[in-house]
Amino acid sequence: MTFTFEVSEEWKTRVPEVVHEDGTSRAQVLKREYNPRYYDMMKELEVLTGNGVSLNTSLNRRGEAMICSPTDALNMFFGSDLQYLIMEDILVVKDGVDPYDSVD
Repeated sequence: MTFTFEVSEEWKTRVPEVVHEDGTSRAQVLKREYNPRYYDMMKELEVLTGNGVSLNTSLNRRGEAMICSPTDALNMFFGSDLQYLIMEDILVVKDGVDPYDSVD
């Protein structure tokens, strides 16, 4: 993810969260042969949401160190506004949040 690419107008409206102010994005292209599990998960995300796109960023809150363990991740998650956290094969959902709420 070291190069930026111009994002088409259609995709700028579909996934604005991943578009920089200058209209570019740092895309990572997946091939099933390199990571079948991750590729299959992204294909399922596309089936569920219509967008096979995820935002990849460091897992930490502003001013805090990056997460280094599952315990760190859970502590950060429960102290944040995030509603969902995926670790390996586990989906963690905060109390009162419907796990399918944002899936149309």
